Amino acid sequence: MKSKPFCALLAPYVALVLGLFLFAGKLAAATPVRIGVLPDIHTSYLQFLDGRSPDAVDYYGGPHARRDVIDLILMQQALKLGGFNQPLEFVAEENYFRSIRNVLDGKILTISGTIWYQDLESQQEKLHITPPLVMDGQFIVGLYTSPTNKKAQSSKNLAQLIQLKVVTSNQWKPDMITLESLGFSKIMYTPNWVNMARMINAGRVDLTLSPFEMNPEQEIVVDGIRLVPIKGVKVAIRGSRHWPVSKIHPLGADFYQALSRGISQLRANGTIDRAYRECGFFHPELANWQLLNPPVANQALQ
Repeated sequence: MKSKPFCALLAPYVALVLGLFLFAGKLAAATPVRIGVLPDIHTSYLQFLDGRSPDAVDYYGGPHARRDVIDLILMQQALKLGGFNQPLEFVAEENYFRSIRNVLDGKILTISGTIWYQDLESQQEKLHITPPLVMDGQFIVGLYTSPTNKKAQSSKNLAQLIQLKVVTSNQWKPDMITLESLGFSKIMYTPNWVNMARMINAGRVDLTLSPFEMNPEQEIVVDGIRLVPIKGVKVAIRGSRHWPVSKIHPLGADFYQALSRGISQLRANGTIDRAYRECGFFHPELANWQLLNPPVANQALQ
């Protein structure tokens, strides 16, 4: 009886090893990449989609539309255009700067919402920084208060406004710089947006800065709390906003390249500007409201 050639004996083992490699490759391809998202943004995102796929969104207004929700929709649309098809897994984050730290450490690939460039520029050894979604000078916001705060709502000029108490996060450097440059001195701090709304609702503070929303009163609802802008005034915050992408993460380069390609396409076909108009972040109806920091505003409205 002849013995089988050595290569024939090895064949089943080679096939098994190849099969395991192929299985591992398919498993890696199907493994979701982790994207950080703050819980209140994730809640509004799910409410905005109402069961739709992000790819199906072609109108960016309506209930629960807000800039940071639309950022997450645009991210996924840009990734598809750029050819990145890996599934995404959303991971709850505590706050803005913890999210950035987790991207730097490679624990997450990126963050759902865009980040101010000045918070990223010193970390370029560890981060890819995408082209901007919001250009320098485009970030126009309102001074939001409680609908029952008559003192705040009757304050129509800067001299009156800076007497009020305002709340922001000490992690939001552009907001802090803007408030201080306008002359606000009664500034309180809390790390998240829901706490800001609760403080305003409780009467502990009068105001916060927030992008406008596209509804007749430009009102915002946060955790069941209604906030309304002081009519007739608005503020420009200086800086551009980008997505940071981890250079440590094994898919960082592919993700960054695909996202950048997609952003360029969305910019070229007008989708980014249209999305921000439809959700109310770019608010042409408020063109005649007074800008409280006109040197920045004049550049912003070019």
